[in-house]
Amino acid sequence: MIKTIIFDLGNVIVNVDKDEFGRFSADSRKSIPYVGEYFENSSSRKAFERGEIQPEQFYRKTAEELSLNMNFNEFKRMWCDIFALNKDVANLIRKLKRNYRLILLSNTDELHFEHIKNRYKVIDIFDAHVLSYKVGYSKPNPLIFLNALRKAKTLPFNCLYFDDIPQFVYVARLMGIRAFQYTTTDKMVSDLNKAKVKIN
Repeated sequence: MIKTIIFDLGNVIVNVDKDEFGRFSADSRKSIPYVGEYFENSSSRKAFERGEIQPEQFYRKTAEELSLNMNFNEFKRMWCDIFALNKDVANLIRKLKRNYRLILLSNTDELHFEHIKNRYKVIDIFDAHVLSYKVGYSKPNPLIFLNALRKAKTLPFNCLYFDDIPQFVYVARLMGIRAFQYTTTDKMVSDLNKAKVKIN
């Protein structure tokens, strides 16, 4: 019997703007592919996501390596203004809250999460937040899933998990969690129905 439902954040609850790198490219005068590859592989971004460095340190390191001219406030605004609420998933979460414990499990950083939390009140519905920058490790590290399971307060097979990244879904399944890849809200509803989850 499902007792707890665990949700990823980015590209599940909030959509992420695919053009985010273009904003930094314009300021640094480096190509969009170059900026995209930088953020994908940047050790400072990964450290920031694990909470190992503070926002100002992340800004300084990124500004130096990308030759950015913007100040910290401009950087913060540009770094964070890339999200839009997935209203269909948000409405589904509100319905599920009536009958299930809800956990948020996300690879995220302090700036992104505070921005999302302040803007989208659905985040407050969750019973617990398991965030990479808070716990010090990120998906697919099994330790972050163990942290989520402790917050779930039930056994793995009593949990559902939704994530847009197949690798993370795979790790969750290895740990005994019933996990599904999120692609559309209709598929999410179908997966919930398969697990005999009460939506209304």
